[in-house]
Amino acid sequence: MPREPDGYREQLEFLVERYPEQDTLSIQEVCKIFKCGRRKLLADKTFPVKQINGRGTYYIPIVGLARWMVSK
Repeated sequence: MPREPDGYREQLEFLVERYPEQDTLSIQEVCKIFKCGRRKLLADKTFPVKQINGRGTYYIPIVGLARWMVSK
């Protein structure tokens, strides 16, 4: 079984405390966390973003975001 990256649980805990009862976040919510624009996040090919129906509506799974935060 793969081992969790160091700091993963702490990042996941931070996100769950900040956004209780949410499994996914909007791109706007993530931009507020990192204080950056959506273009910067979307330009990063490792950023765990999913697009809904190809219409520019994005969502980010909290688990994937926590893993991404540890890798940066």
